[in-house]
Amino acid sequence: MITPASPSLIQGALNAALKALRTNLLPGLLLQFLMALMGATYLWYAPARHAFEELAFIRSHYGLIFSFLGTSFASALLPEALRLVLPTSEESQEKMPAFKERLLFAIPFWGLIGMQVDLFYRLQFLLFGPSDSAAVIIKKVLVDAFLYCPLLAVPQVVCILLWRDHGFTLQGFRDYSPFRFYALKVFPVLVANWMVWIPLICIIYALPAALGVPFFIVAQSFWVMVLTTLSNSPKLSF
Repeated sequence: MITPASPSLIQGALNAALKALRTNLLPGLLLQFLMALMGATYLWYAPARHAFEELAFIRSHYGLIFSFLGTSFASALLPEALRLVLPTSEESQEKMPAFKERLLFAIPFWGLIGMQVDLFYRLQFLLFGPSDSAAVIIKKVLVDAFLYCPLLAVPQVVCILLWRDHGFTLQGFRDYSPFRFYALKVFPVLVANWMVWIPLICIIYALPAALGVPFFIVAQSFWVMVLTTLSNSPKLSF
């Protein structure tokens, strides 16, 4: 039986969501600007269009292997290389696993996320067809943002990263009911995800289907590197 949420729980979830929005506002706007610029160069700059079409051809040829390797490289190797040259607070250094341990976790984790996103985009194409009208794009965005993200994408990432951050134990899940865990841990991330990614997936779904995964990989790379920069800053708590 689901009990009604207490006012304190609702307030706590809203406060955490507002904090996540403030933290991610500027990085999110930067990422949206970069993705809009990429979309514009694809439409109006022939060399960029050729490069993206070559990338789409490689993705079509190698399928899920491309999704795994591309997302792993963009979301694991590049951010970890960036982390090596960033100034890091002493507190962050104490909490942070070793470089090899981070890579052993990040490469398969982000690679599998890339494969999952690839399969989800294929499912969207099967359900709704090519994005040749505003109605189809809106349907794909709504399913992505309000079904896939709240039911699978965001909860799985929150749970797996929480498991990692507590030494691959269930310590971080103790003392939480499922409803309270979703409200305080998942919902704030979901709100930040909506703010950042809804404009991005509008761009992604407006492009030819073969470009969806390559654009996702680029966007994911920028986003993870931004979060890496924030999490390493001695002036920021992230």
